[in-house]
Parts: sequence; structure tokens; C-alpha cells
Amino acid sequence: MADVLELTDLSGKTKAPVDGLSRGMKQRLGIARLLLHDPEFLLLDEPANGLDPRARIEMRELLKELQAMGKTILISSHILHELAQFCTHIGIVDAGQVMACGPLQEIYRQLQMDRAIHVQISNFTPELLASFKAIEGVSAVEELTDRLAIRIRESELSPKDLLERLLKTGARIRMFQPDAADMETAFMCLTEGKTA
Repeated sequence: MADVLELTDLSGKTKAPVDGLSRGMKQRLGIARLLLHDPEFLLLDEPANGLDPRARIEMRELLKELQAMGKTILISSHILHELAQFCTHIGIVDAGQVMACGPLQEIYRQLQMDRAIHVQISNFTPELLASFKAIEGVSAVEELTDRLAIRIRESELSPKDLLERLLKTGARIRMFQPDAADMETAFMCLTEGKTA
């Protein structure tokens, strides 16, 4: 019990009445109760629903830790962008039908979706911009206030390969940050928008 309380960060609340706990702590308490039996598989329905930003981050970190311990976790959630940050496989269900299932990157490849990579270049010039646009697999380059947003077709060009090609142009890169996979766009591409 002490190990589970420590894992869920509830050690300091052992004497607190459940009704006095915040919503995030109640969610962690629910997971702690599940973990007492050391299950190999956890089924969680909307574990971050109604949590404030700090509690959602803490919940996500707890789930990552459970994943690292070898637990299999099945999560049902409508907060798609958060799922993309830690899920290894995704299933998209619309009106009771499985529309896609598998690793997220594979779903993106099947949908031929673009991915944005945010880049800051310390020696930026119009000539470098033209060479970036000419890289095979780059679908668009958008100039933002403090960076470039380079859109790539991952079926043709991986973020790692893009980085190598940018360096070959002579660009001095200060920041290179791929966007988290865009689950919401994938969902909209796969579903018809009908209510179940």
C-alpha cells in the first residue's frame, strides 16, 4: 500500500477524508485502488476528464510511469492531442465502427497527412528559404514571427531526414521541434461528423 501511495503521490494524504480531496487526487486515488492488486492491464475511461492543467500533467506522467513498469493501459478519451503524447497505438471509433487502428505514425502515413516541424535558423536568408522549399517531401514552408513551420509528408520524408537535409543547406539550426502528432486532424479525416 505504501508503494502505491508513493507512486500516485498520495503519501501525504493518508489521513485526509476522500470528500476533501481535489478532483485530480480522487482520480489518482482511483488508480491507486486499481494498482493494489498489481494488474497487468488497466482500462481507464476519461482519466483526465475535468482536471485542471497541473492535475492533467501529473496524470499523464503517472500513466507514463505505469507504462514504463510494463503495464498495458487502454484509455478511452476525447482529449485527442494528449493521447498522441504517450499512446503507442490508437484506435479511432466513429458511430460504433473502428475507422483506424494501429501505431499513430502508420495512421498518419495511411491518411497522407502533413506534419509541421518548427525550426529557428540563426543565419536565415531568402536563399535558404528557397532551398528548404525545394527539399523533396516538404509540402510548405510558412514564415512565422520567430520561426519557420516546415510541413512535411511523412510518407516521403521523416523529421530526422529533414534535419539532415536542412544542415546540408548550410543552415545553422537553433531549434528543431516536430509538432506532436495531430490526432484531431486524423479524427476529422476518418469520421463523417455524425453523432452516435
